[in-house]
Formats: sequence, C-alpha cells, structure tokens
Amino acid sequence: MQQGRINWIDQAKGVCIVLIVAMYTTSSYGDLVQHDSWVTPIVAWSSPFLFPTFFVLAALFLNLSLFGSTKHFFDRKILHFAYFYLVWLLIQKAALDASLLVNDPATFIAEVLRALVKPTDSLLLVYMLIVFHAVTRCIRFLPARKVFIAAALTQIAFATGWIDTGWNVANMLGAWYVFFFAGFVAAPHVFEFAERVSGHTKDLWSVLLGWTVANAAFVVLGVSGLPVISLALGFAGTAAVMALGIQLGRTRWLSMIGYAGRHCLIIYLTFVIPMTVLQHGFAANGQIGNAGLACLVISLGAVVLTLVFYRLARETPLNVLYRRPRRLRLMNARNNGSASLLPPPPTGARNV
Repeated sequence: MQQGRINWIDQAKGVCIVLIVAMYTTSSYGDLVQHDSWVTPIVAWSSPFLFPTFFVLAALFLNLSLFGSTKHFFDRKILHFAYFYLVWLLIQKAALDASLLVNDPATFIAEVLRALVKPTDSLLLVYMLIVFHAVTRCIRFLPARKVFIAAALTQIAFATGWIDTGWNVANMLGAWYVFFFAGFVAAPHVFEFAERVSGHTKDLWSVLLGWTVANAAFVVLGVSGLPVISLALGFAGTAAVMALGIQLGRTRWLSMIGYAGRHCLIIYLTFVIPMTVLQHGFAANGQIGNAGLACLVISLGAVVLTLVFYRLARETPLNVLYRRPRRLRLMNARNNGSASLLPPPPTGARNV
C-alpha cells in the first residue's frame, strides 16, 4: 500500500481521537459545572459515526495477522492490549481516586478487579479491541457474508433498545462488532474507495457538506439511534471520515491531525488525567466563563499535554507505559511485530 493511504488513515484516526476527547470532556465538564455548551451539539452530531469509524479503522490490517501463528496473534492482539489496559487502569484509578487507595485499599483493589470484567468508560475502547480481536480469531473460518449479516442483525436488535444485558462489554459487542468485522473483511474495498475518491477534490467537499447536513438532521430529529438508521449512519459516517482524511492529508499544516491519529491509542490511554486536572482548574477559578470555550481549551490541552508527556517519557524508564517490556512477551513472538502502541512508520518497505 502506498504511503498516501497511510496518511489518510492517520488523518481519519486523528479526527476520531480529537472527537473522542471532546466527547469525554464535554460530558464530564457539563456535569461538573452544571452547564451545557456549544460543543455539546457537535459531540451529539458525531455520535452516530464516531465509534463505528474507530473500529473500522482498527481492523483494516487485521488480515495480516489473523491467519498466522496463534502465539503471535495472542501476543500481538490480546496480551498487547491487555497489558496497556491493566497498566493504565491502575494509573487512572490511583491518580483519580487517590483518597480511596490511601484510606480503603481493599475497596480500591475490589474496584480494580471489577474493572477486569466490567471496564471503565475511559478505557472501554481498548478493552473492546481485545474482545473483538478474540472473537474474530475464533470465527475467522466462517463464511464472511453470513457473519456480517448476523453481526448487522445483532446491531439492529440492540438498537431497538429491547436488549440490554446489563454488561457494557456484551452491549458494545452487540452494537459495534459489525463495524470492526466490516473493517476486516472489506479492507480491500476500503482502499479501493480511497483511491477512487482521492482525485475528486471539489466533488468530495460537496458530498461531505451534504453528508454533514444529513447526519445533523437525523441527530436533531432524534432518530439517529433507531434500528437500521443507526447502522446506515455508522457506515456513511465512516466513509465520510475516510474521505475527510484524504482531504486533510493534502494540507501540510493539518499534518498535526495525522500526528494525533498516529498516536491515537497513546492519547486515548493518557488524556483522562490531564483532562480531569484542567477541568477542575477551570471549574474552580472560572477564568473561562464560556463553557464551550472551556471544553475546547480542555480538549486540545489534554491532547497536547498527553503528547508532551509521551515525548518526555519515551526515552526514560516510563517508556513501559507505552511499550510493553520484552520480558512480558511470549517467547516465540518476541522478534515478531511491535510491542509499542505506535504503528510502524509508513515506509515503502512496510505499510502497517
């Protein structure tokens, strides 16, 4: 695959991670100050396609490892994400609930153990990557069309609201697995789509504008989460974000979005701590009275602070926060793949 394709994937991931940070920021800051902001409608507008796009992009290169060595797959796709989930679960719990750790260690440990089964919202996407990879490995030899239809029907069933297992993992599996599986089986078509639309800049902006309005209309009418509609909006939004990634990749000064996309998992794991600090700081002194402006500053600040911390930590022993130590890898998988959260660079020799 060409480097340009990698660029648009990074750009699309960058759009997703910025919106994910804004989603968490807006929700928690609104609860903190008891006031909605103009960022809230933007987050609501992105909700039909945000997680679907994230999971489609996460599965685009799954075929390179899914049918290979069991040990390598288990090490790279299961233990890999499990390690970072556990590390950042402990860090987030300790940082955000230090008083509980000091005053009631038993309850703190109980909450950590509970999060191994019922993941916290701030780490749910990483946990679901473990589940989705494991499920796909188990069903990899089943007919892809039948699996896709079953996953789509399951998503529709969950969208009706009649099914609620009470377990966020099962609910997410039912609601979002169809998009992860689609990213895996439709990867060749996704790259073909990217190649076809890349030469139609003017037309693409018109289509993106039309999609933006249509998606907003479904959200405003309150029907974006309905059965079938939510499935269609998820895939339509995913295609739109991919097309937007292609367009953004043509503007050099917007390469910062692609940089964020390349570091999307690093940002996702880390941003909650600086976000929380910034939120309480703004809420306490009220320096920014406009809640929308505060949410924007906090979201961008959390992303920037996360990337700064990563840059400072990567050449120190703290690098274990972002790179799994060699001794914690399976013996036969130590020389295969990367133990880092970062994907390999987009060179001609290696494309994923």
